[in-house]
Amino acid sequence: MTDNTQPLHFRPYLLISAAVVIVMALISTYAWFQLPNDVPVCTHWNARGVCDGWGSKGVGLFLMPAVVAGVALLFAVLPHVDPRRANVARSGKAYAAVWMAMLAFFLIFHVIVVLQLLGVPVIMGALVPALTGVLFIAIGAALGKVKSNYFFGIRTPWTLSSELSWQKTHRLGGWLFVAAGALIVVGALALPQGMWVVLMTGVLVALIVTLAVYSYLVWKRDPARG
Repeated sequence: MTDNTQPLHFRPYLLISAAVVIVMALISTYAWFQLPNDVPVCTHWNARGVCDGWGSKGVGLFLMPAVVAGVALLFAVLPHVDPRRANVARSGKAYAAVWMAMLAFFLIFHVIVVLQLLGVPVIMGALVPALTGVLFIAIGAALGKVKSNYFFGIRTPWTLSSELSWQKTHRLGGWLFVAAGALIVVGALALPQGMWVVLMTGVLVALIVTLAVYSYLVWKRDPARG
């Protein structure tokens, strides 16, 4: 049987990813020379944006660029091992949009972290959750264009065994992710610091339950279900 799968041309996005990692590394290098050698740097913040975890200067400054490099490699490799890689290729624009949104999220987050390490007043408890909400919106905008696959999208037993369930669940999921992202942004900026964790937890639970139940109900009505 001939495999008609088209190759996935992710080279431009890998180049963009490499550029982002280099920029992050340069930012970290600049901060390295501004901070004393033996100073512990913050590596974790609580819900109120107050530091509650410390690490070495190297970990605090260079862990995030390394993580982003790993994420980019995963984005590039996973579609090639997906049994439904032809569908991933057909979802190329949506896949690339989420990839680039993730890069932007990590880059901005890294800048915020480094600024705080350098003593610039940054409201971590508001900016980071607001940034997370924007990421939700970007993901939601792409979900409706994603074709059935095993690595990218809303993967439940029912969406993976019913094309109808996949399509309808992702159409609904796209709208819900955008709405959830907008709610998280507003909550992060309007609610008292620390309350965004409660809001985000509630939003995530509601999303998971709603989409799982909806995907099952659509699957149950699909005569072509697997």
